[in-house]
Amino acid sequence: MNATALFLVTHGSSDRRSWLALQNFVAVARSRKNKYGDDYDNRYISGGCLEGQELSLSQQLEQFATEVIPDGVSEIVILPLFLLEGVHVSEDIPEQIAIAESKLTDKLAEKFPDKSSDRSIFRLMAHVGTDKQIPSLLLQHFEKYSDESGLEKQGRILMAHGSRRFGANQVVEDLATQSQAIAAYWGVEPKIETQIENLLAQGFHKINVLPYFLTEGGITEAIANKLELYRDRTQIQQLPVPLSNEQIVDLALKLI
Repeated sequence: MNATALFLVTHGSSDRRSWLALQNFVAVARSRKNKYGDDYDNRYISGGCLEGQELSLSQQLEQFATEVIPDGVSEIVILPLFLLEGVHVSEDIPEQIAIAESKLTDKLAEKFPDKSSDRSIFRLMAHVGTDKQIPSLLLQHFEKYSDESGLEKQGRILMAHGSRRFGANQVVEDLATQSQAIAAYWGVEPKIETQIENLLAQGFHKINVLPYFLTEGGITEAIANKLELYRDRTQIQQLPVPLSNEQIVDLALKLI
Protein backbone atom coordinates (compact mmCIF):
# COMPACT_ATOMS: atom_id res chain seq x y z
CA MET A 1 0.00 0.00 0.00
CA ASN A 2 1.21 3.48 -0.87
CA ALA A 3 -0.95 5.73 1.27
CA THR A 4 -0.72 9.49 1.73
CA ALA A 5 -0.73 11.23 5.11
CA LEU A 6 -1.59 14.83 5.98
CA PHE A 7 0.26 16.98 8.50
CA LEU A 8 -1.10 20.42 9.37
CA VAL A 9 1.34 23.06 10.65
CA THR A 10 0.36 26.12 12.69
CA HIS A 11 2.49 28.81 14.32
CA GLY A 12 1.84 27.73 17.89
CA SER A 13 2.60 29.60 21.10
CA SER A 14 2.81 29.17 24.85
CA ASP A 15 -0.92 29.97 24.98
CA ARG A 16 -2.73 26.65 25.33
CA ARG A 17 -5.45 27.92 23.00
CA SER A 18 -3.04 27.61 20.07
CA TRP A 19 -2.63 23.88 20.72
CA LEU A 20 -6.39 23.44 21.09
CA ALA A 21 -6.88 25.30 17.80
CA LEU A 22 -4.54 22.86 16.07
CA GLN A 23 -6.50 19.92 17.47
CA ASN A 24 -9.68 21.49 16.10
CA PHE A 25 -8.08 21.86 12.66
CA VAL A 26 -7.00 18.20 12.73
CA ALA A 27 -10.51 17.13 13.75
CA VAL A 28 -12.01 19.09 10.85
CA ALA A 29 -9.51 17.59 8.40
CA ARG A 30 -10.42 14.11 9.60
CA SER A 31 -14.09 14.88 9.10
CA ARG A 32 -13.32 15.95 5.53
CA LYS A 33 -11.35 12.82 4.57
CA ASN A 34 -14.07 11.28 2.39
CA LYS A 35 -14.41 14.54 0.50
CA TYR A 36 -10.78 14.52 -0.58
CA GLY A 37 -10.10 10.81 -1.11
CA ASP A 38 -10.10 7.53 0.77
CA ASP A 39 -6.31 7.51 1.17
CA TYR A 40 -6.58 10.00 4.03
CA ASP A 41 -7.29 7.56 6.85
CA ASN A 42 -7.84 9.25 10.22
CA ARG A 43 -4.64 7.64 11.50
CA TYR A 44 -2.76 9.46 8.77
CA ILE A 45 -3.99 12.98 9.60
CA SER A 46 -2.16 14.89 12.31
CA GLY A 47 -0.49 18.23 12.96
CA GLY A 48 2.21 20.15 14.75
CA CYS A 49 3.29 23.62 15.82
CA LEU A 50 6.34 25.60 14.82
CA GLU A 51 6.60 27.14 18.29
CA GLY A 52 5.34 26.55 21.81
CA GLN A 53 5.87 22.78 22.05
CA GLU A 54 8.45 20.65 23.83
CA LEU A 55 9.44 19.03 20.55
CA SER A 56 10.67 21.07 17.60
CA LEU A 57 8.62 20.89 14.42
CA SER A 58 11.27 18.60 12.88
CA GLN A 59 10.90 16.23 15.83
CA GLN A 60 7.11 16.31 15.55
CA LEU A 61 7.40 15.48 11.85
CA GLU A 62 9.89 12.71 12.50
CA GLN A 63 7.67 11.21 15.20
CA PHE A 64 4.62 11.25 12.94
CA ALA A 65 6.54 9.76 10.00
CA THR A 66 7.92 7.00 12.21
CA GLU A 67 4.36 6.12 13.21
CA VAL A 68 2.85 6.01 9.72
CA ILE A 69 5.67 4.71 7.50
CA PRO A 70 5.32 1.13 8.82
CA ASP A 71 1.65 1.20 7.74
CA GLY A 72 2.64 1.87 4.13
CA VAL A 73 2.50 5.65 3.99
CA SER A 74 4.81 6.75 1.18
CA GLU A 75 4.13 10.50 1.27
CA ILE A 76 3.32 13.06 3.94
CA VAL A 77 1.67 16.23 2.61
CA ILE A 78 2.44 19.23 4.81
CA LEU A 79 -0.17 21.98 4.91
CA PRO A 80 1.00 25.30 6.44
CA LEU A 81 -2.02 26.95 8.06
CA PHE A 82 -0.61 30.46 7.72
CA LEU A 83 -2.39 33.45 6.18
CA LEU A 84 0.83 35.27 5.24
CA GLU A 85 4.19 34.02 4.05
CA GLY A 86 6.83 35.69 6.18
CA VAL A 87 9.97 34.02 7.50
CA HIS A 88 8.09 31.11 9.05
CA VAL A 89 6.63 29.88 5.77
CA SER A 90 9.54 30.75 3.49
CA GLU A 91 12.41 29.67 5.74
CA ASP A 92 11.57 28.08 9.10
CA ILE A 93 9.16 25.36 7.96
CA PRO A 94 11.32 24.19 5.00
CA GLU A 95 14.34 24.12 7.33
CA GLN A 96 12.49 21.96 9.87
CA ILE A 97 11.31 19.63 7.11
CA ALA A 98 14.89 19.23 5.88
CA ILE A 99 16.07 18.34 9.38
CA ALA A 100 13.31 15.74 9.77
CA GLU A 101 14.12 14.35 6.32
CA SER A 102 17.77 13.86 7.23
CA LYS A 103 16.77 11.94 10.36
CA LEU A 104 14.50 9.63 8.37
CA THR A 105 17.00 8.62 5.69
CA ASP A 106 17.71 5.18 7.15
CA LYS A 107 14.06 4.43 7.81
CA LEU A 108 13.12 5.37 4.24
CA ALA A 109 15.91 3.26 2.75
CA GLU A 110 14.71 0.25 4.73
CA LYS A 111 11.03 0.74 3.90
CA PHE A 112 11.48 1.70 0.24
CA PRO A 113 14.63 -0.16 -0.96
CA ASP A 114 13.52 0.15 -4.58
CA LYS A 115 13.40 3.95 -4.41
CA SER A 116 16.31 6.31 -5.02
CA SER A 117 18.14 7.61 -1.97
CA ASP A 118 17.14 11.19 -2.69
CA ARG A 119 13.46 10.39 -2.46
CA SER A 120 11.57 12.78 -0.16
CA ILE A 121 8.64 11.54 1.88
CA PHE A 122 7.52 15.11 2.62
CA ARG A 123 5.66 17.33 0.17
CA LEU A 124 5.25 20.94 1.27
CA MET A 125 2.19 22.74 -0.07
CA ALA A 126 1.52 26.46 -0.42
CA HIS A 127 0.25 28.23 2.70
CA VAL A 128 -3.49 28.68 3.00
CA GLY A 129 -3.32 32.45 2.52
CA THR A 130 -2.44 31.98 -1.16
CA ASP A 131 -5.94 30.75 -2.00
CA LYS A 132 -7.64 33.00 -4.54
CA GLN A 133 -10.87 33.06 -2.51
CA ILE A 134 -9.29 35.03 0.34
CA PRO A 135 -10.00 38.55 -1.03
CA SER A 136 -13.69 37.84 -1.61
CA LEU A 137 -14.04 36.13 1.78
CA LEU A 138 -12.57 39.18 3.53
CA LEU A 139 -14.86 41.54 1.64
CA GLN A 140 -17.88 39.39 2.54
CA HIS A 141 -16.84 39.43 6.18
CA PHE A 142 -16.61 43.22 6.24
CA GLU A 143 -19.96 43.50 4.45
CA LYS A 144 -21.60 41.18 6.99
CA TYR A 145 -20.91 43.70 9.75
CA SER A 146 -21.45 46.89 7.74
CA ASP A 147 -24.09 49.47 8.62
CA GLU A 148 -26.67 49.08 5.86
CA SER A 149 -28.39 52.39 6.64
CA GLY A 150 -25.67 54.33 4.84
CA LEU A 151 -26.39 57.36 6.99
CA GLU A 152 -22.92 57.58 8.50
CA LYS A 153 -19.46 57.19 7.04
CA GLN A 154 -18.02 53.84 8.04
CA GLY A 155 -14.31 53.09 7.93
CA ARG A 156 -12.63 49.72 7.63
CA ILE A 157 -9.24 48.60 8.91
CA LEU A 158 -7.63 45.28 8.05
CA MET A 159 -5.24 44.47 10.89
CA ALA A 160 -2.30 42.09 10.36
CA HIS A 161 0.85 41.32 12.30
CA GLY A 162 3.16 43.03 9.81
CA SER A 163 6.77 42.44 8.86
CA ARG A 164 9.90 44.58 8.55
CA ARG A 165 11.03 42.63 5.49
CA PHE A 166 10.97 44.74 2.34
CA GLY A 167 7.77 44.20 0.37
CA ALA A 168 6.39 41.63 2.84
CA ASN A 169 3.34 43.74 3.72
CA GLN A 170 2.23 44.33 0.13
CA VAL A 171 -0.10 41.33 0.28
CA VAL A 172 -1.94 42.91 3.21
CA GLU A 173 -2.09 46.27 1.46
CA ASP A 174 -3.62 44.61 -1.61
CA LEU A 175 -6.15 42.67 0.48
CA ALA A 176 -7.13 45.86 2.30
CA THR A 177 -7.67 47.69 -0.99
CA GLN A 178 -9.83 44.84 -2.31
CA SER A 179 -11.85 44.97 0.92
CA GLN A 180 -12.34 48.76 0.64
CA ALA A 181 -10.28 49.10 3.80
CA ILE A 182 -6.93 50.45 4.93
CA ALA A 183 -4.19 48.30 6.43
CA ALA A 184 -2.77 48.50 9.93
CA TYR A 185 -0.13 46.37 11.63
CA TRP A 186 0.64 45.09 15.08
CA GLY A 187 4.42 45.13 14.81
CA VAL A 188 5.21 47.93 12.34
CA GLU A 189 3.77 51.23 11.15
CA PRO A 190 1.14 52.20 10.33
CA LYS A 191 -0.19 50.78 13.59
CA ILE A 192 -3.83 50.63 14.59
CA GLU A 193 -3.70 53.93 16.52
CA THR A 194 -2.29 55.74 13.48
CA GLN A 195 -4.98 54.44 11.15
CA ILE A 196 -7.83 55.12 13.55
CA GLU A 197 -6.68 58.72 13.86
CA ASN A 198 -6.48 58.96 10.06
CA LEU A 199 -10.09 57.79 9.70
CA LEU A 200 -11.32 60.09 12.44
CA ALA A 201 -9.64 63.03 10.72
CA GLN A 202 -11.53 62.11 7.54
CA GLY A 203 -14.88 62.24 9.34
CA PHE A 204 -15.59 58.53 9.81
CA HIS A 205 -18.02 58.01 12.68
CA LYS A 206 -18.00 54.22 12.62
CA ILE A 207 -14.96 52.00 12.25
CA ASN A 208 -14.78 48.24 11.84
CA VAL A 209 -11.46 46.55 12.58
CA LEU A 210 -10.87 43.08 11.14
CA PRO A 211 -7.92 41.15 12.63
CA TYR A 212 -6.34 39.16 9.81
CA PHE A 213 -5.27 36.27 12.02
CA LEU A 214 -5.93 32.54 11.88
CA THR A 215 -7.54 32.30 15.33
CA GLU A 216 -8.44 34.45 18.29
CA GLY A 217 -5.67 34.75 20.88
CA GLY A 218 -3.39 37.05 22.80
CA ILE A 219 -2.91 39.56 19.98
CA THR A 220 -6.62 39.84 19.16
CA GLU A 221 -7.28 40.46 22.86
CA ALA A 222 -4.59 43.16 22.90
CA ILE A 223 -6.15 44.80 19.83
CA ALA A 224 -9.51 44.87 21.61
CA ASN A 225 -7.91 46.64 24.57
CA LYS A 226 -6.48 49.31 22.28
CA LEU A 227 -9.88 49.91 20.67
CA GLU A 228 -11.45 50.54 24.08
CA LEU A 229 -9.50 53.82 24.26
CA TYR A 230 -11.57 55.19 21.34
CA ARG A 231 -15.07 54.28 22.54
CA ASP A 232 -15.78 57.84 23.62
CA ARG A 233 -14.75 59.28 20.25
CA THR A 234 -16.31 56.94 17.70
CA GLN A 235 -18.38 53.80 17.23
CA ILE A 236 -15.67 51.20 16.83
CA GLN A 237 -15.94 47.44 16.80
CA GLN A 238 -13.54 44.57 16.38
CA LEU A 239 -14.85 41.89 14.06
CA PRO A 240 -14.27 38.17 14.63
CA VAL A 241 -11.34 36.63 12.75
CA PRO A 242 -12.49 36.21 9.15
CA LEU A 243 -12.27 32.45 8.58
CA SER A 244 -13.85 29.55 10.44
CA ASN A 245 -11.87 26.39 11.20
CA GLU A 246 -13.84 24.63 8.49
CA GLN A 247 -13.05 27.28 5.89
CA ILE A 248 -9.35 27.25 6.75
CA VAL A 249 -9.03 23.48 6.45
CA ASP A 250 -11.08 23.34 3.25
CA LEU A 251 -8.93 26.05 1.66
CA ALA A 252 -5.78 24.17 2.68
CA LEU A 253 -7.01 20.84 1.36
CA LYS A 254 -8.05 22.47 -1.89
CA LEU A 255 -4.45 23.52 -2.46
CA ILE A 256 -3.25 19.89 -2.58
